[in-house]
Amino acid sequence: MNAVFLIFLLLIAILVLIYPYQKKIQPIQGAIALLILIFVPTGYWYFGSWQSLSKYKQQEVLLKSVKNPQQLIEKLKQHLKKDPSSARGWFLLGRLYASQSQWSEARDSFERSHSLEPDNEQTTVNYVQSLWQINHQVLNAKIKKLLESILKKNPQQPDAISILAIDAYRSHDYQKAIDYWSLLLKQVSPDSVDAKAIRQAIVKAKKM
Repeated sequence: MNAVFLIFLLLIAILVLIYPYQKKIQPIQGAIALLILIFVPTGYWYFGSWQSLSKYKQQEVLLKSVKNPQQLIEKLKQHLKKDPSSARGWFLLGRLYASQSQWSEARDSFERSHSLEPDNEQTTVNYVQSLWQINHQVLNAKIKKLLESILKKNPQQPDAISILAIDAYRSHDYQKAIDYWSLLLKQVSPDSVDAKAIRQAIVKAKKM
């Protein structure tokens, strides 16, 4: 992989991680996605790592020049034809597809990235989320196994905990959902939007 490709990947990474904010929707992390999915089933879960999205929020201005994400997808696909062993390249392609709600394509890209770097937490989380979206936000054996592998290495991984909380709530296991959300609540600032969203989810689960 040459230097030009590295620079290209860096640019793609910045744009992909902040693309969801172009539509002026409030920043959402794992906890916010929980409420959207519970109370607004048709809501869109913006893809990717809860922690990494916030890092790039201040670079939103760069997106003003991004008129057609599909062009970025095509350019990245061309580079990956030349270097199919780039785990990072496949990950970024998956993020681009996810930003367009192209979940099948996102899954395939994350799967390639995961096969190249099976121990990469960020890649595994995104792979799980794509599988979850395709499966109508229902856990299956494969997704559960991947979640177990993530939490075995990082018991505090917020995105994995978020998915498990939603699944527990929808399965009417409200106490388990409360337990998961309580874990998330410890990871955010008490006065943050995320903390407020999590507390609201816990209140609703207790009522149920």
